[in-house]
Amino acid sequence: MEECQVMPTIPDESILSPLGDLTIFEAAQFHADLVALHQQEGPLKIDLSGVTCMDSSCVQLMVAATRSGRVSVQGYSSRIRDKFEQIGFAQFLPTQES
Repeated sequence: MEECQVMPTIPDESILSPLGDLTIFEAAQFHADLVALHQQEGPLKIDLSGVTCMDSSCVQLMVAATRSGRVSVQGYSSRIRDKFEQIGFAQFLPTQES
C-alpha cells in the first residue's frame, strides 16, 4: 500500500484517502492514519476510491473509527461493498457510495 495522507480538502473537513490494498499487511499503517485523522477537527471522511483490495482487518478498523459519529466512508466500489456485506459489517458503516 502506498502511504496514506490525511488531507484537508475544504475548511472543516479532512479526508483519508488510502491507495492500493488494505489488508492485514497494511493494517498497522492504516490504524496510525486513522488515529491521525481523528486528531483533525470537524467532519471526517475515509475515501476508498483508490483501494483495490480490502480484508476484514481494515474493515474492523474502519468500524471502530466510525463509532465516534464524525467519520463517513465514501468512494468504494461494489466489490468492496460486497466485502462489507459478506463479513457482516455493512450495517455498521456510515456510508456514502460514489
